Amino acid sequence: MHKVLSSNALRRSLKKQATPKWLNNEDLWMIEEIYELAQLRKNTTKVDWHVDHIVPLVSNIVCGLHVPWNLQVIEARQNLVKYNKFDIL
Repeated sequence: MHKVLSSNALRRSLKKQATPKWLNNEDLWMIEEIYELAQLRKNTTKVDWHVDHIVPLVSNIVCGLHVPWNLQVIEARQNLVKYNKFDIL
């Protein structure tokens, strides 16, 4: 249980650090909407959905930002398989 709490706290901290100060209120609202969409999909489909960072917040290759255009709602199983990978085109 402590590992989960610690992991969640670290994740929240990384998101906060990766959220640029220059985001406006509309951008912050869009982020909230994306998380609400994930919850709505879960309630509707009875399947877990995650908000995924397209470009991971922390990676050996690149570090993304916590911004609306770097977020997508995907099924939890897809996100867990993806883990922290970033494909370079």
